[in-house]
Amino acid sequence: MDQDTLQAIMREAVRETATEVLQILLNADREAFLREHGGRKNGYYPRKLETAFGQVELAIPRDREGQYYPSLLQPYARRQVDVGEVAVALYAAGLSQRKAAEVMSLLLGHRYTHETISAITDQVLEGAQAFCKRPLPEEMALVYLDGFFLKVLREGLGVEREAVYVALGVSPCGARQVLGFWLLPTESAAAWEGVLGELWHRGLRRALLFVTDGLPGIEEAIRRVYPLAQWQRCVVHQVRNSLARVRSRDRALLAQGLRGVYTAGSRPEALGALALPSKHQPDGEVYP
Repeated sequence: MDQDTLQAIMREAVRETATEVLQILLNADREAFLREHGGRKNGYYPRKLETAFGQVELAIPRDREGQYYPSLLQPYARRQVDVGEVAVALYAAGLSQRKAAEVMSLLLGHRYTHETISAITDQVLEGAQAFCKRPLPEEMALVYLDGFFLKVLREGLGVEREAVYVALGVSPCGARQVLGFWLLPTESAAAWEGVLGELWHRGLRRALLFVTDGLPGIEEAIRRVYPLAQWQRCVVHQVRNSLARVRSRDRALLAQGLRGVYTAGSRPEALGALALPSKHQPDGEVYP
């Protein structure tokens, strides 16, 4: 799986998570308002909102007296970038309770007491923990494991470059879902084994095939947790490894030839593409 595809899938997962977190914040915001000002609930109305992660659909709470409006939103606004980013960052970055309350205080201003803001952040963190620990399907046809590096601000440590581990599952019927993502200091087979153990305990008991890069020890780590599963190296990583071994001017032609192999619908078709006649370069050199 290439990095653009991986990040697109991650972005979609974060968009869904941002929707959940924003809804939690909106409900908690109305509860806090009613505790301090009185009144009664009066259902919700739908509203779409543009965030940094894409459009989300929210259920905006209201009160019977018409006095309440979410402090997270500006009246009639349809774009709210900072709230979405910070709401996700609250739990994804593992902020302390005090720091989370400070962040929400900046978002909400001084409308509520510190205790009320803490109660709101508690609900956000509880929702985040429930998402991270949610049960998984018992079986997946494919599981892709990959990672990429991001710069992360750590309290007391400054900006650190850390690895984001991503597990993407494909069900027997072809549906894709992000099984989980984890932020760890470095990428290693031992860390992946811990991730796989978590997937097992959350309910994923069978996977026919794991697809990963060529990280040393990753195949052994998979077999220790899922001994019956098959493993293969990701085609994208194999192609990159092949392209790195030829001259830069030859890479486009090699990539074109390899495409016929890895897009084949069967093994005989792939072997046939591999055995195609050699092509000649303009300078007279033979290119396999």
